[in-house]
Amino acid sequence: MPNRVFAVRKGHDGWGVYSQHTGEPVRVNGREQTGLARETALQLVSSLRMLAFFEARCGDRAVIRPHSIH
Repeated sequence: MPNRVFAVRKGHDGWGVYSQHTGEPVRVNGREQTGLARETALQLVSSLRMLAFFEARCGDRAVIRPHSIH
């Protein structure tokens, strides 16, 4: 996730989180993150930015490693 930029956009069915590089909706566990409440979309963007920061600093994705502590 390094160097990814995310945006929150209002759609016809609620708010969505999109990759600014591709314009595509972000997928979490295979599901497009659209039709969300605004607050939920903003929280997701904040979380994705934190994950990208930690991944860039640590060089791995601790949240998907089976033996990591969450």
